[in-house]
Order: sequence, then C-alpha cells, then structure tokens
Amino acid sequence: MQHLRRFFADLSRNIGLADEVITLRPDRRAAAQPMQAGDVQDQTEHYLDLSTGSSRGLWTGMWGLISLLMFLLMLPILFQDWEGVVFVFKFIGAMAGVTLFFFLLEVFWPAALPLRFNRRTREVYFQDGKKLYHTPWDEAVAWLQETRQVTHHAGVNRLTPLQILLQRFQQPDEVIAVNLNLPMGHTAQTQAMLWEYLRCYMENGPWFDEQGRNTPESTRQAVRKRFAQRNRTGKIDIELHREFVNMGVMTRDEKWFTNAFQAVMLPALVLRDFVWQLAQRRAARSQWHPLVRERCRADGPTSRLYDIERDQGLHPDASQTLHPHTQRRSSPHEPSKA
Repeated sequence: MQHLRRFFADLSRNIGLADEVITLRPDRRAAAQPMQAGDVQDQTEHYLDLSTGSSRGLWTGMWGLISLLMFLLMLPILFQDWEGVVFVFKFIGAMAGVTLFFFLLEVFWPAALPLRFNRRTREVYFQDGKKLYHTPWDEAVAWLQETRQVTHHAGVNRLTPLQILLQRFQQPDEVIAVNLNLPMGHTAQTQAMLWEYLRCYMENGPWFDEQGRNTPESTRQAVRKRFAQRNRTGKIDIELHREFVNMGVMTRDEKWFTNAFQAVMLPALVLRDFVWQLAQRRAARSQWHPLVRERCRADGPTSRLYDIERDQGLHPDASQTLHPHTQRRSSPHEPSKA
C-alpha cells in the first residue's frame, strides 16, 4: 500500500502539517492503556464497528420524551371533566402518531454504515452508499492533530481529528480520509487511547482488559458485559465521568451538569438505543457489500479486498504472496455461499 503512504506524505508536506501531526501505526503503542467513550458501537469475535456519528434514533427518542413530558404536565386535566380527558388523549394520540412516524422512518430508511475493523482478514472497511473503501490493517495510515478553534460565539473549542486513509475498492487512485470519531472535545491523549483500543482489538483481542492484555476464557464474559454497559447511551455514566475528571478531560462542574442532563434525557436515550439497534441489524443484513458480509462470517474467506485488487493487476508493485496473517479459504473472485 505504498500509494496511501505516499499520498499521506505528500499531503502533509503540501499543506504544511509535517511537523504538527502525530502519526499512528498498527505495530506501535499509541497510549499507556486503551479506552473508548462509546465510539465503538459493536464488537464481536470477528469484527469491530466504529460509529461514524449517525444520529439514528434521535428523532424518535426526542418525540417520545416530549410525548411523555406533555402527558405528565397534562395529568391534572384528567381529573377535571370528561372533555378534558378526551382532549388529553387526543393530544397524546397525535404526539404518539408523530413518534411512530419517526420510528418507522428511522428503522426502515437506509442507515449510515460504520467504519468496520475485520480481525479475520485484518482489513478496514468503510462504505459510502455504493462506494466501498478499504485498507489492510497492517499497512494502515492514521494520524491526529490537536488544535484550538476560537470563535466569538463559543469561545475556545478543542478539536482533535483522528483520521485514517482508505482507498476505493477497484479504484485505488481514489483516496478518502475518514474520521474515526467526532473531533470536538477530545484531546490528543484521549484520541490516542481510542487508537490503542482499536490496536488492542486487532492485535490482542477480541476481548482484553483495561491494560490491553488478552483476557482468558474465564474472564471474557465479564469483559463483554462491561463493554455492553459502557456502550449504552441510555444510562447515567457516573463512573466514566469520574474517570474524565481524573484525566483532566472534564471539570467537576461539567461532570455534575452532564449527569443531570443524562438523567433528564434518559427516556429519550433508551428509546434511541432501541431504534438504533433495529436500524443497525437491518443495515448489516442488506446494506454492506457482499464481499464484506461474507468476510465477516465465522466461516467466510480470509482473503483481503487488497488481494482481489492485486490479482486483478491493480497493485503491480505489490508482493505476490499473501500477508502471513491471511489464508485463502476460497477464490477471492467467487463469494462463498451462505
């Protein structure tokens, strides 16, 4: 993948960032320990999905919360007369209808696909509509840059984008930079810890402890449970906010404000989680490219998309041997049968 490395080097030099960016590599530790604050939306034995900032389920959750609050505010009317009862139930019925509309829209409308890290093939995938992008994990090019943005409206904002370069499948000259998460509010330290989380998953995973060490079978269930708890948005995450305060990422006042806000928003977030899970299941079954879906199965081929391109002559400078981490289970040109 020399093309991607040359692309990154030329980009850094041309826009004057060569001395300001921090480059990250799969074979080198990026932080003392791995951590992610809910950026990982799914993690299995074979692949990890990193959220690309989709707000799927947010509208359903907000209208559900508004309907609940309005019902609570209108409860006294129920004890006045029959006309008041009819009015309340008509009004709440209309609000419920709007909530149902957004529920169906957000579940059945095509969802934004995540950034997927496949341990079986050691490859990274991203799909934008019908455009499929990828890069071998062992040759991945990623970087971060910590900046501060000053505006007269919001004052000083901290922006630390963490990005990875991918190339389009069967069109390797088309290269895109994908953000691994939203850049606002992050420091270089927290972004490096996210990269370390991804690196531990690909190198040591699929399940590991707080120090990044691979966990034995006897403790994996506890690690899975902790992962599931941390990645629910419908909760008041007091423990995580306390960690952020200790790390200097969040002040104590910000911690209490965030806890109170999450308590108020809890019903909306629980409903959002439910809608999001339904939408992601539908997307996983129907939206991913067939070559990606079959490589994420436990019995699927382990050849990379890069190997398919190389066999088609799209990487003439590449070695003709497969990467030692991959073994061909079936012809890369013939998707395996489900």
